Amino acid sequence: MTVGGARPEDNQTDTYLKRTRYTTFSSLPAGCAAEMISLFATDGAETRGMLYAPAGASRTVVCFSHPRVDVQRHFQIRHFLDAGYAVFAHNSRWLGNDVATTHEHLLLDIAGALRHLRGERGFGSVVLLGTSGGGSLYGFYQAQAATPPQQRLRDLPSGEPIDLPGEDMPVADGIILSAAHTGQGALLGRIIDPSVVDEADPIAVDPARDMFDPANGFRERPAQSRYSAEFLTAYRAAQHERVRRLDAMARAAVAEQRRYRDMLAEPGAEQLSTRAKAEIRRRAVAAKYMVVYRTTANPAYLDLRIEPSDRVQGGIWSAQPEMDNFGEWGLARLVTPRAWLSTWSAISSRARLVDNAAALDIPCLVTTGTADRDIYPSDSRAIHDAVPHADKSLVMIEGADHYLLPSGERGAGRDTRAEAADHVQKWMRERFEA
Repeated sequence: MTVGGARPEDNQTDTYLKRTRYTTFSSLPAGCAAEMISLFATDGAETRGMLYAPAGASRTVVCFSHPRVDVQRHFQIRHFLDAGYAVFAHNSRWLGNDVATTHEHLLLDIAGALRHLRGERGFGSVVLLGTSGGGSLYGFYQAQAATPPQQRLRDLPSGEPIDLPGEDMPVADGIILSAAHTGQGALLGRIIDPSVVDEADPIAVDPARDMFDPANGFRERPAQSRYSAEFLTAYRAAQHERVRRLDAMARAAVAEQRRYRDMLAEPGAEQLSTRAKAEIRRRAVAAKYMVVYRTTANPAYLDLRIEPSDRVQGGIWSAQPEMDNFGEWGLARLVTPRAWLSTWSAISSRARLVDNAAALDIPCLVTTGTADRDIYPSDSRAIHDAVPHADKSLVMIEGADHYLLPSGERGAGRDTRAEAADHVQKWMRERFEA
């Protein structure tokens, strides 16, 4: 997730945030070198990563990645460099554009990176650090890497094959899940607007399922909205039903394309007329995109009794989800059917962190901010509790938002990023040699 504008509470600590919102990479720690590395996955896709090497040899490398966000200037990188660890900031094949992102293919990118770091670079220990969607991505990778090869996934949720059983997938030695949600699909499943009555109409609303209708409990700020238990139960069920409908649309689109591809392989296809063959070929490769409107509609944004925490009112992008929900930008706004099923479907995506956490049999640190508007303390506890390894820790930074910046009354005047860095560095030093 990315910052979409100033928030009202930012004004309370404006000077502080100007000092801490961005991390400068104009200079690195003394003796530190930065090297851009190009890597090729086994399916031929190219990715690039920045290897930051501190002065002196480091036996441990900390890896950053995310399905679409540029991690090469992530604010946490300096924390590890200052502590003497190497860092590999690895951008995915879908950097900056997740329209076609399939998580299963991202695992090939990560596998290639770990093979390079262990083999050609000789690092003895590899620690994965996933922030937000990077957490569910790395959890998915480690779960598959730790699975016996013949039991790994062999296809995408859309049915296309992928050879994870034949992939060399080195396991990591530790994992840090920082402000990690329970999966991009799981996140979207609770913020998608169930009042949509026509997927082709961004405005049409079912009033009974509209969280922004005063009849259902909505109130203008600064008042707090109040949604009844009955409304929330029906609302969550309707969200699930909308995801199910979108899944059906995605699968129908994939099936139609597959039908034309199969036609090309049928006996006699070459005897068809040039015009007929051209029509089939076009339909076999034609890209059909899904436009998913209104994906900023979680009642917990405005009713703070839901998932109680230190957060202030507001959504992913601003303090006005009632406006953002109908705006141009939103998660999963434009996706291919395969990307919807693999990445954004709360039903079909396999990158569900709570499920994959059950295979994280390595030291694990879960850190989160208690003022995060989208990831709640209960999410982080569920992730932590699902990890089977005895060496697991849960650290909640009071008053920190999704970016570990101070938010709300409990964050005012505090350096929440420094607090998080102290916990992470202590955890690392106790387990991994720099």
